[in-house]
Amino acid sequence: MGYLRLFRRVRIAPGLTLNLTKHGASLSAGVRGAHVTLGRTGLRRTVGIPGTGIFYTSHTGLHSGLHTAPHFAGDKAALSPATGSMGKRALPAMMLCLLLGLLGAHRFYAGRLASGLLMLLLTLSLYGTLISVPWMLIDLSLIVCGRFTDHAGQRIRW
Repeated sequence: MGYLRLFRRVRIAPGLTLNLTKHGASLSAGVRGAHVTLGRTGLRRTVGIPGTGIFYTSHTGLHSGLHTAPHFAGDKAALSPATGSMGKRALPAMMLCLLLGLLGAHRFYAGRLASGLLMLLLTLSLYGTLISVPWMLIDLSLIVCGRFTDHAGQRIRW
């Protein structure tokens, strides 16, 4: 029995790629041998020796193992009672908004993939940038005030 695979990598700028799969979109930034990928399951950091196949990957967010066994977690207070998952933090969201906000990186971090992808596509067009700049500034103010929410409606907290 066969199955359908879908993967497309779109180079946005040197060191910045948009990865499209049947499971969703992700954004990768970095150089050969070291990069960070922000997708629907969280943040993945990968470092390795190019050409050897030797690499190390660490992952935070959903599917990192913490939400499947919360009784092993050291910080039980950080678990959301509604979903049982780790809450997103405001500092990484704020830094992503400041550095890559026009590309919607903070929205990818919060798990808001559709609006993040829309923001990314708007930024790539000339007139869309006129929408993305105020949108990013509003998101930044919401993050600083503690009113920005993730995909599940949970507030991103400091």
